[in-house]
Amino acid sequence: MFPLFQFLYLLYGAKDILERGCENLHEKVELYLDDKLIPLPAVEAVIILNIASWGAGVEAWNMGTPEKKYAPQRHDDGMLEVIGVYSSFHIAQLQIGMSEPVRLGQARNVKLKLLERLPVQIDGEPWEQSPAEMSIGFHGQATMLCNSRQ
Repeated sequence: MFPLFQFLYLLYGAKDILERGCENLHEKVELYLDDKLIPLPAVEAVIILNIASWGAGVEAWNMGTPEKKYAPQRHDDGMLEVIGVYSSFHIAQLQIGMSEPVRLGQARNVKLKLLERLPVQIDGEPWEQSPAEMSIGFHGQATMLCNSRQ
């Protein structure tokens, strides 16, 4: 079954490379980090992270040269990391360590204003979203047990 999923990802990725449906995303989305409008570069996707691992194990925030204006990513600091990618080809480059993402910022609250209908994916679930305002932040945090003998 696993090769079937890889084949489907290949098909959808190839389709995305040819169609570029999220080109000019900066004209279709407004990004606010802690209520500050962040100008979007020519990215085709905005990714909001609350853990280090994304996209089959890529630690996107930690790739490349660290920027002094951003803190290292931590799972327990209440911050969300926001990155951008230029294309599905750029995502493939991230997968094999040939590129780094565009760091857009860190915030406790992220707001996206979708100005037109766009594809959205949260926690692996994709859908087409009508124009909307989406707010993302921490609601609560669960206590987690860990081994103290390390």
